[in-house]
Amino acid sequence: MLHEIVARPSRRLRALHWCNRAVLVISTIFIGEWGLYGVFRCPFVVPFVSCQNCPVMACPGQLSRLFWGFWGVWLAVAIFFGRAFCGWLCPGALTNRVLALNPFKFGPNPVGVRNYRWAKYLMLAAALLAWFALGQPRVNVPLRVGEFWPSVWLTWEHAFPMWQLRFVLTVGILALGLGIVMCWCRFACPFGAALELVRRFTLFRFYKTSECNDCDKCRKVCLMRTRPDEENCTNCGDCVGSCPKDCIRFGLKPRGKE
Repeated sequence: MLHEIVARPSRRLRALHWCNRAVLVISTIFIGEWGLYGVFRCPFVVPFVSCQNCPVMACPGQLSRLFWGFWGVWLAVAIFFGRAFCGWLCPGALTNRVLALNPFKFGPNPVGVRNYRWAKYLMLAAALLAWFALGQPRVNVPLRVGEFWPSVWLTWEHAFPMWQLRFVLTVGILALGLGIVMCWCRFACPFGAALELVRRFTLFRFYKTSECNDCDKCRKVCLMRTRPDEENCTNCGDCVGSCPKDCIRFGLKPRGKE
């Protein structure tokens, strides 16, 4: 059915786009609070993966034990649908999409920015190093005074330098998304880097047929500044309907197709 929608842009195609936005919003409602706690309150160097040992009782991840089951499911799903989590469910992606509405952002990529495509793999390596080699140290005192944001300020005041460095890097790179669209998702997200490694072998994907003439119109409508089945493609479907040659398809990619 998706193949048919892609092949014949129509109301159903617009419905697909609206469905994508609706799923992102609904997902953010359900797991967005966990994301906020991970960025602003998590006492560990690598957030979202040590919830079983976390003393922040108010965090949704600690309460529902989301950590391993959550990430394990999405790594498994990536075998079938690549970075679909990034394109359809991640609250961070919705945040970056909102930042991209900023009218003062750069249109095309600023000169040289694509040379930093390796940065997300460096972030993944640093996260794995802190988690496995350093033993995932706890680097702040998870003080709580009732309200969320006053707690964040107290957390900052009593945190170790490593936690403050992680906080500044995360918030700083997110803020860069005001000028460089989807900056965090394209260049810094360690889980996105892990999914990107799996995406290369995924079964179902958006891809270009041999009729593609490299006009790059699909790249221009893509906030991730990529083309179907290329690095950073999240299977969101935004590019569908942009191709004047109608050569974007979804499904199992036939062998030998570019």
